[in-house]
Amino acid sequence: MFSRLLILLLVVSCSTSKPTPYQKEKKKEGYRDLTFEELRISSFKANAHTKKDRAILYAEFRAIDQCLSEGKKHANLIDVLDKTIEKEITKSTGGAWGPSIYGGAYPYYSRYSTIGVGIDYSSISTNSWKETLTFPHIEIYYTCSDRVFRPRVQFKELTAEEIKHLVKDVKGALQIEKIMENSPNKENLESGDIVLKANGKRIEKVFELISLFNADKKEVKLEILREGERKRLVLKSEDITQEVKQAEAEIIKKACQDKKIKKYNEKSELLKNRLCKTER
Repeated sequence: MFSRLLILLLVVSCSTSKPTPYQKEKKKEGYRDLTFEELRISSFKANAHTKKDRAILYAEFRAIDQCLSEGKKHANLIDVLDKTIEKEITKSTGGAWGPSIYGGAYPYYSRYSTIGVGIDYSSISTNSWKETLTFPHIEIYYTCSDRVFRPRVQFKELTAEEIKHLVKDVKGALQIEKIMENSPNKENLESGDIVLKANGKRIEKVFELISLFNADKKEVKLEILREGERKRLVLKSEDITQEVKQAEAEIIKKACQDKKIKKYNEKSELLKNRLCKTER
């Protein structure tokens, strides 16, 4: 009887919870600063009452704050890894609740997948329904710099399985999905090209390629595969710092002035942040 009451209390408390505020991670909710090789990672985990776009906003805001605090002008946001987990629960109007543990494979919405474990609440009542709870978990890959450069090309990551009939090794690659109209690479690249190497190094992830560009290295030598033939060419980039500056201003404004965000961050560190004070 006690265990059933405990589960019911958990469900009720969950339904009255507020969205996760902007805070340093505690009890597996909030932001966390990580490093991956030469890259930085701004991670934000949230509860099921937090919208995913808000978790992304908090992660971006954290990256900007970190770079400015270290004397750099901008956060070079290179890649977004969505590790959000969805869990399905069964709710009922009945009073006889009982927990059962289940496991399932939940896709990250990007390039990885994981095994999620949750609690499935069940009832003997026939008046029940299923609901899907979403627990946002966003990771922003970034570097701190004064100027930001991009090739203005959209890439797709390919797994080793997807290209095993083209390349003998067991590594993945990048494929060009779209070349922007204002890209400096319109003449030398084609949609569908498969990028194997960058500056002589095997490349598999978007952040590995984009992080190569900076003020001192505006061009990268590529080895690509086009219609079964290997080619070598140069991938050019251009300065997009002004665009980044405008995007950062929008992120800061949204985080600091949005009424709904302010409502749930009155007691959190967000509104006390120097970026929000400057925005006012």
